[in-house]
Amino acid sequence: MYLLNAETQHLEDVHEQRPYAILSHAWQNGERDYFQQIGTRSVRLEPGYEKVEMCCRLAQQDGLDYVWIDTCCADANSRGAHSESRMSAYTWFQNAQVCYTYLNDVDGDEDPKEKRSQFRESRWFKRSWTLQELLAPKHVVFFAKDWTMIGTKAGLSSVISAITGIHKDALAYPERVPHFSVATRLSWAKGRTSTKGEDKVYALMGLFGVNLPIVYEDGQKEAVRKTFLKLQNKIMETTDDQSIFAWCPATGAPVSSE
Repeated sequence: MYLLNAETQHLEDVHEQRPYAILSHAWQNGERDYFQQIGTRSVRLEPGYEKVEMCCRLAQQDGLDYVWIDTCCADANSRGAHSESRMSAYTWFQNAQVCYTYLNDVDGDEDPKEKRSQFRESRWFKRSWTLQELLAPKHVVFFAKDWTMIGTKAGLSSVISAITGIHKDALAYPERVPHFSVATRLSWAKGRTSTKGEDKVYALMGLFGVNLPIVYEDGQKEAVRKTFLKLQNKIMETTDDQSIFAWCPATGAPVSSE
């Protein structure tokens, strides 16, 4: 497992558990994988790298020496590393001391509790992968686009529950997530989007403690449906919860593929 040293901003191959912070964010246009460039001067000029620098700064303020960031710590050019990062993401977020969630479409001077706040409309809440990034960590801190602190998952639980439909107990107590019915957990993913259609299914693996081979076809409705059926079969191997059959796999995947 690679972690980024918050002080040097160099990657370290860590073989034992170290306390670390983790970054959750929605990728922006032009942003890409920095794994091969980490530690060079040129990487600091790359689009989105300021998020890395701010995450490192926040971690140091919280007394943490390491951070995990998907743009830096997983080699997107390696199929094995890419698959491993997908399959292990829930665990990495679960084991983090704190998750910093950066919302680049939210102003720092607004009240997130207002009915039409930018916080409520942030695309971060609509992304498939960020579902597990919301649920897995115990401590989540939200930051606006100017890195003003918006609030915490605990303090904003009522607002987040209203946005996502997720029960406040699941937000407050990650260890309780597996105790919600299969149908309920699947419902939390409804309407979420992803760049690759199959990721709408792969992003659910951690919520059920299962893994699938990461295979991408065309991302269209039929490919997503087939991937979901594989997930359904895996889930059925681990539970006798019959609510899974309430989730209509015959008519398509749990979320639309538009």
